[in-house]
Amino acid sequence: MKDHYSFLTPFYNSLTKLVFGDQLMHAKTCLAKKVSEKKILIIGGGNGLDYQVFQDQLTGEYWEISSSMLQKAKINLEESSLSFHLGFFHAEKERLFDEVWLHFVLDTMLDEEIESLLGEIRKSLKPEGTIYLADFFAPKNALQRVVNQTMITFFRIATNHKRANLPNYEEILLGQNWVKNSEKEFLKGWVKAQVWRL
Repeated sequence: MKDHYSFLTPFYNSLTKLVFGDQLMHAKTCLAKKVSEKKILIIGGGNGLDYQVFQDQLTGEYWEISSSMLQKAKINLEESSLSFHLGFFHAEKERLFDEVWLHFVLDTMLDEEIESLLGEIRKSLKPEGTIYLADFFAPKNALQRVVNQTMITFFRIATNHKRANLPNYEEILLGQNWVKNSEKEFLKGWVKAQVWRL
């Protein structure tokens, strides 16, 4: 599998922080509750740096399609009890999780890929399990629209992303009978953190 993120990996967090400050990190962590009591599945976690502060509480699995990002995550989260996996997540009957973290990963996927992933997640969650989604939603002003389109274009060129727009996450989730449990907004609602359950 070709690693489309290899050249971005060394400065990805610095670039994100330059543009967004700590807002994306806060979106990834603001709804993380009772982490030590949960078995967590993290899909598309990148280099894992934003989870470092509570890494010793993390148990579960960490999936990433970029080998360079995964190697960084193993170092950044070496004190966690996570197992690290390269590739696309697939469900297995004996592996059930309390919570699945989808942080800034669905915006890179086509609708049908999101629907397929949600099907795998459904098979992997305990009955009371939840999805913790954090991602970009519709921009709220002209500046955000410009930055949003610039980001999409950049990632389409640099990392071979397929999408030319943002997914309608809520429509897809509601269509599969997920229910939104809580929500917190950042950057005037351009970024949202949400918890969903069946």
